Amino acid sequence: MPLTFCGIDPGTTGALAFLDAADLSRVVVYDMPEANKQVEPCRLAEIIRKHGPALAVVEQQGPKPTDGCRQAFSIGGSFMAARAVLAVLGVPTHLATPAKWMQHAGIYGAADPKEAGRALALRLWPADAATFRRKSDHNRADAALIARFAAETLKG
Repeated sequence: MPLTFCGIDPGTTGALAFLDAADLSRVVVYDMPEANKQVEPCRLAEIIRKHGPALAVVEQQGPKPTDGCRQAFSIGGSFMAARAVLAVLGVPTHLATPAKWMQHAGIYGAADPKEAGRALALRLWPADAATFRRKSDHNRADAALIARFAAETLKG
C-alpha cells in the first residue's frame, strides 16, 4: 500500500489534500465538507478513510486579536473537528504553524501569501491546475502545500 500524506487547512472554507509519497507530482484535494457553516465530521471521516493516510499535518489554528467571538469559536471548532476525526481514525497527526509550512514552501513573508501559495501549487501540480484556478482556491493550495510539507519533512 502506498504511503499517503494528508494536509489539512481547517475551517469551513478550508480544504484537505492527499499526496502519495511515491508520486508527489499528483495531488488529490477536497474542499472541507461542511453543513450549516460547520465542519461535517462524518463526511470528513469518509474522505480521510478513503485515502488511508499514514500521517496527517493540520495547520495549527488559533484566534487572532482581530477575530470576533463567533469567528474565534468557529475556527476552534473546525480545528478540533479535524483533529478529533484524525484521532478516532488512528491517523498520526502533527501540527504545523502557518509560518513553519510556509517557510518550507518558500512563501513565508510574501506580499500576498495566499496568492503566492496558489501560484506555487499551480507550478508544482500543473496536471491538477483546475483545482487551483480561481483566486478563491487558496485554501486548496494551502492544504496541498501542507501535505507536501508532511511528505518532505516527516516521511512517516
